[in-house]
Amino acid sequence: MLVWLKRYRYTILALFLLMLLPLAVVFIKGFFTIRAFDIGRPMQAAMIFDREGRFIGSLGETGRYVTIDAIPQDLVNAVVAVEDFRFYKHSGVDIIGIARALFVNLRAGETVQGGSTITQQVAKNLFLHPRRTLKRKFEELALAVLLEARFSKEQILELYLNSSYFGEGAYGVESAARTYFGKSVSELTLDESTLLAGLLQAPSAYSPYKHPDRALNRRRIVLDRMVDLGYLDQEQAERANSISLALAKLTGGPARYFLDWVSQILMEDFGETAVFSEGLRVHTSLDLQMQEIAEDIFGSQEHQGALVALDPRDGTVLALIGGRNYIESQFNRAVDAKRQPGSVFKPIIYAAAIKQGWQVNSIVDDIPREYSGYQPENYGEAYWGPVTMKHAIALSLNNAAVWTLNEIGISSAFSFAREVGIELSQQDRNLALALGGLTDGVSPMQMTAAFVPFANGGAYFTPNPVLRVINQDGDVLFNYEPEKNQVLSPQQAYLMCDMLQAVMEYGTGKSVPVERPSAGKSGTTNNQRDLWFVGFTPDLVVGVFIGNDDNSPIAGYGGSIAGPIWAELINQSLADKPPRPFPLPSLIVDDVQIDIFTGLLANDQCEYTELDAFIKGTEPTRQAPCAITFTPQPRLSIPIPELPPVQEQPPITEPEPEQEEKEEDKPEKPEPEKPQEPKQPELPEPIEPEPEEPAPPQQPIQPMEPQPPPSQPPPVQPPPIQPQPPPRGNNQAVPRPEPIEPEQPVP
Repeated sequence: MLVWLKRYRYTILALFLLMLLPLAVVFIKGFFTIRAFDIGRPMQAAMIFDREGRFIGSLGETGRYVTIDAIPQDLVNAVVAVEDFRFYKHSGVDIIGIARALFVNLRAGETVQGGSTITQQVAKNLFLHPRRTLKRKFEELALAVLLEARFSKEQILELYLNSSYFGEGAYGVESAARTYFGKSVSELTLDESTLLAGLLQAPSAYSPYKHPDRALNRRRIVLDRMVDLGYLDQEQAERANSISLALAKLTGGPARYFLDWVSQILMEDFGETAVFSEGLRVHTSLDLQMQEIAEDIFGSQEHQGALVALDPRDGTVLALIGGRNYIESQFNRAVDAKRQPGSVFKPIIYAAAIKQGWQVNSIVDDIPREYSGYQPENYGEAYWGPVTMKHAIALSLNNAAVWTLNEIGISSAFSFAREVGIELSQQDRNLALALGGLTDGVSPMQMTAAFVPFANGGAYFTPNPVLRVINQDGDVLFNYEPEKNQVLSPQQAYLMCDMLQAVMEYGTGKSVPVERPSAGKSGTTNNQRDLWFVGFTPDLVVGVFIGNDDNSPIAGYGGSIAGPIWAELINQSLADKPPRPFPLPSLIVDDVQIDIFTGLLANDQCEYTELDAFIKGTEPTRQAPCAITFTPQPRLSIPIPELPPVQEQPPITEPEPEQEEKEEDKPEKPEPEKPQEPKQPELPEPIEPEPEEPAPPQQPIQPMEPQPPPSQPPPVQPPPIQPQPPPRGNNQAVPRPEPIEPEQPVP
């Protein structure tokens, strides 16, 4: 062995030096970085502008740099106690602390404790990019050692307290003191100092505005730790802990929810130091004029909620409301709330069917059925029987939506939902998905963005609020390049647009007072806890959510409560733009008059008709048998082959596994009497009444030249107050069921 080492000693030495070379480079680079650093330099928060260059605001308070002498000793002791109690014993890197954290994390099986010192956090805050990489960790260690070599412990604490983020836009301890308590840091009391010290670990999680109980519990932990280390006696700690919160009022201002969201994104990409002290100029996608309109409309709301407005051309955010009053609540419901979507989710199901080749006149079955213990119902138990898919979505027929999902397969709907930014749980693999019965829910931002492809020819864009970031030297740090995901063809997107226009023309959105061509969908969940309206014009996609934080019910429906807010924003925001129809893509045949019960060309004897759009070559060529012979479908429940009994679940139920998808070859004419192979869903959170499974959709007859439709569809008699299923024997004239919110929950 000795002979071998002697023979290869130079090779071993060379390899060792080669391994040290990267570390040496890091130290040399860090040395010049620390030498050039000027302690106490002025701080300048990022300035935020809208898409037209109009100033919106700055991110957080621009707190001045304060020396260690101006900071209360209680605050210094509290920070050392909970952040790095061995601070005065190590030289920048705490080997004992790293070993202790490693042991705790291995025993827990996850990262529950960190080994970083206060000096390492100063190095990270001031000099390094926030992304966690092995290279950055080596740089952090090297800079920590170099910081300890140049500055005293008091100076390092001073740097730490002036470069740390305390939440609510407060960067630095002076800014934090003024934000939370409306006073200078030198005036803080023990209870206030310990509360601020507790925020450093997780400013958002322990925010006393958003989570006062968590903030007080965290303060108790800080006080106990100070007692353990001898900084306080027990009596002092108990006295400080007994003092209730007395916080300064947060200021309002334009687009506060939007600014908070932008600050989170910037901190993740550039770090707190760059965002709050290096004078970044951030150009966003916000339309300040539209934002002011949205805030005026939403500020008078009785209930909580959110609003999102997107540009259909690239998915950028034009306006964002996260709640009715920022001072009252800083929780951003537009981005962070996950709520049940109800029937506003149905277009996702029908879009998945369109993507499979279904047409707007494909026949879906709106007949009461039971699927292994799951029995969805329509509003008022009014069932239409086999009708076109367009008619089903216009009136939001629950049984038709569930039947359609069962036909196309749950995997198909899952796939399309993920393509448009909606992440689903495996527990959502059940037919309640058709009615928006989700395990985790969706955010208003996600739900609104999912409608963007219907408005722009089939392209999905991840919602983005930041267009450009420029530093003080004028260098462009970020420039937004839209990432386009074509989830539907332009023709398929127009078919969805055509169906959603029917919602506004005679369906559940008919009463929404919009003043230009539009398309949309309402949604109302069980017990009227979540009310939605999401829709679009050729120029704007808007989603409105109304729902109380405590899930208490709201008197109304998505169309009657959220719909008018949606319409008012569109009417005011686009007031200077003339109304225009949705652009017609190539290969689309529009305004073909169709009988809703057969999906065939309507004649003068057909009582219920609609004007449909088709991809050229798929339009029907046969006349509906309205005046010849017509055997109505029975509207009684169709028995389904019995499956093994499903165990009853509490209100949020575990879904049953998805069955195999059916063959794509659909019969040319529906066979409603034929029982369908049921899926095995169960309703997670109770949502709107669930539809049932009809027979396979009618596929168009062999392509021929379309027949010229009548100039006007036959007039429809005034609807009754209570919806009634339409009898279809002997071609009798029957009033159409009232297009009320069918999303009303099942009793």
